[in-house]
Amino acid sequence: MRLGVFYGLLFLIQGFLGTLFLPYPAPDLFLLAVMTLMWRVPPWQLVAIAYGIGLFQDAFGHGEWGIHAFGLASAAMTASFLRAQLSQKGFFSRLLLVLAAFLGKWLVMIPLVMWQSGTLFIAQDVLRVMLIEGIFTLLSSIIVIPWAEALMERTLLKKDPL
Repeated sequence: MRLGVFYGLLFLIQGFLGTLFLPYPAPDLFLLAVMTLMWRVPPWQLVAIAYGIGLFQDAFGHGEWGIHAFGLASAAMTASFLRAQLSQKGFFSRLLLVLAAFLGKWLVMIPLVMWQSGTLFIAQDVLRVMLIEGIFTLLSSIIVIPWAEALMERTLLKKDPL
């Protein structure tokens, strides 16, 4: 129940921050929602869940149908690949995973946005959005991911020692 409220609150905050930060891009809390599930589900399920969260973002947010879904699925694949290479689960490894997921998302979204706009001259706008959104997303991850880990730790089943 707590996790459902957490994700619902996260999606509501995303909409609120989108209007609050105007004309700048808000942090990508949908990406952070995917990242909170990284240590809880297998990588193939994480990619499928990320695609579903991206479709939810496209359906109820703003965006062409499937662009955010494909971007979040790519972010989940990138982060899962990097997580398999890391040996620790600490503060810096979490930040590195969020950064890698963010870059993986934009690596896929840039060609899709260029294809949708029909021009190659959007690089300056895309880099500005990437930089601002990346900084806000990394700063938000410092709060959101430990909060989610604390909630998930409370939901784990404790075995009876007897």
